[in-house]
Amino acid sequence: MKMLTIICRDKFESAVVQMLNDVGVKGYTVMSGLGGKGQTGTVSKYSWTETNVSFMVALEDQQVGAAVKGMKQLYMNLLDANQGEEVALKVFLQPCEVIL
Repeated sequence: MKMLTIICRDKFESAVVQMLNDVGVKGYTVMSGLGGKGQTGTVSKYSWTETNVSFMVALEDQQVGAAVKGMKQLYMNLLDANQGEEVALKVFLQPCEVIL
């Protein structure tokens, strides 16, 4: 198993959900209203205009390829829509072991 961690601005949440649905992901956890600092600036969890959202997606090995490909395609689409400027979307993949 692998854990896909997706962190993005809340305005991209529906696009991420759509992509996950499109590739057949059946479950994930979403945490909203997050703050942080990175390449695309600082976002406060107390902001009225922008916050971050994080997804945790546990994937079986056979799902990983489609999910990674889908996220890369989504990123490219958002990058094009943003005229090549950096997009507030980061994705990480790490090992995942179910213990319960």
